[in-house]
Amino acid sequence: MKGKSGTLCQPDRSALLFDTDTRMLPLKKALEFWEESAGSLYDFYIATPESFYTHGRTLCCGKILLNYCVSVEQKLSRSSYRIGMDGFDHYEVQFFLDGMWRRGDGKLEAQAGSGDLIVHDTAQAHAGSASDFTNVTLFVPRFLLAPLLDRPDEQNMRVIGSDNPLVGLLRSHVIGLFRTLPSLDAAQAALMVSPTVELIAATLNGTERQDNSRGVAAAQFNSIRGYIDEHVLDQGLSVEQLAVKFGISLRKLTYLFSREGGVASYIQKRRLHLARQCLRDQRHAHKSIADIGLEHGFLYAPNFTRAFQQTYGMTPRETRAMARRTWFAGERESPSWFYRASRWGL
Repeated sequence: MKGKSGTLCQPDRSALLFDTDTRMLPLKKALEFWEESAGSLYDFYIATPESFYTHGRTLCCGKILLNYCVSVEQKLSRSSYRIGMDGFDHYEVQFFLDGMWRRGDGKLEAQAGSGDLIVHDTAQAHAGSASDFTNVTLFVPRFLLAPLLDRPDEQNMRVIGSDNPLVGLLRSHVIGLFRTLPSLDAAQAALMVSPTVELIAATLNGTERQDNSRGVAAAQFNSIRGYIDEHVLDQGLSVEQLAVKFGISLRKLTYLFSREGGVASYIQKRRLHLARQCLRDQRHAHKSIADIGLEHGFLYAPNFTRAFQQTYGMTPRETRAMARRTWFAGERESPSWFYRASRWGL
């Protein structure tokens, strides 16, 4: 089995999925590869396409992907429309080994250089630009990392400096994985998932000091959030019911979820997320959009459409239409970005 560059790959024997250097390809083929790989997640603009190249190596560590990438100056952005279209849901935990990255959404200036940690959340819009660069990135499914984070929805475009000791520890671990994984078989590599995810969570949770009162608040928030996620489609779920369930005042509950826009906002976001998954799933093709909205807590179809479009930049009908293109082609939609990325070099 060979990658696109001709490099021999043996994913059945090793954690190495593929190793591609586009300098061995015609420019057109190199750009097509970048469109297939980076373009599956981002809209990108290459400053000098005539000089484009990339060298990428992707390794599998259980349900985590580890990617090493060298490429040229470019801008990358992930819009709400694209999020609504592809439904990918994972974190990118990234270190620049050479070059630098700058946030480019106009909201808050931040930049990262060699050794700094950058986190992207594919469920949230983000944009940035990179100089000629070398970086290494862990792609971690949300279901693995989010339950361990104090604030799982507040990690997008977060930059933590290389001088932080936890960042240094995580960076050393990631680089060690990159060097060691090719010598491991799939079963050995899978054993590294839990310690890696736990170290990521410790780094992201531990870089902001909390006094005891904030620690208690974080524990309360995580407990209530977990209950909401488990019962999000229950008709009786409400702010008042949660206050009674957890024995706290409505004012305190509102405070705990202030960063989420309030309890009701958080519940709605979770319901919309599940509704989007349903709309994209061929097994639910027989259901009307109104029925899907009703199943996810929206009594009136116009309210469902309005909330969905405000969140994802496209209507439920447009989301289903895009999914149907795959159904009509006789293919089941790839269950995750992980599946697509793991096959780039095959």
